[in-house]
Amino acid sequence: MKLIAIAATSLDGFITRGDEPGTAFTSAADKSWFPKTVEAFDFKIMGRKTFEVSKDYILGLVHNEANDKRFVMTRSPENSKDLEVPNRLEFTKQPPAQIVAGIKKSGVVDPKVAILGGSNIFSAFLDAGLISEFWITLEPLMFGYGTPLLNRETQAKLRLIESSNLGADTLLLKYLCDYSQTNS
Repeated sequence: MKLIAIAATSLDGFITRGDEPGTAFTSAADKSWFPKTVEAFDFKIMGRKTFEVSKDYILGLVHNEANDKRFVMTRSPENSKDLEVPNRLEFTKQPPAQIVAGIKKSGVVDPKVAILGGSNIFSAFLDAGLISEFWITLEPLMFGYGTPLLNRETQAKLRLIESSNLGADTLLLKYLCDYSQTNS
């Protein structure tokens, strides 16, 4: 099973511009690439804030598509029970390892899992040693503040496996997570 964290960041490492929620700052190239790419994943995992930013879009998808499932990690899943769609959209406070164990039992052969943020979710999956790769869209912007990619200190060794241009000034960087060298 591959768990791939996908994020767009500014050059100074922020996944939001200042106090603005979401990725309104991303380029047209990323806005074209991201939905096509995420569509290929069997499972998508995100935090509540990430869900809220795209709630209407996601609810439209889960009521019209039949081939994927989304997990929204939240401290209070009971507050969103009315939004759940059986086998399509689940709100959970399970830790990353339990979510992954459930995916393994789903019957999907070699499932592809997208970890879509935000920083709490990226940090939790990275700390649990579950992220296989990080795919980062690097936008040519600097904000000085906003939501960082990770929300706490961590040690992670990544190895660049691919880089490409999404647009004239926007890069897509794909990194392999190397947990064997985390403490080096």
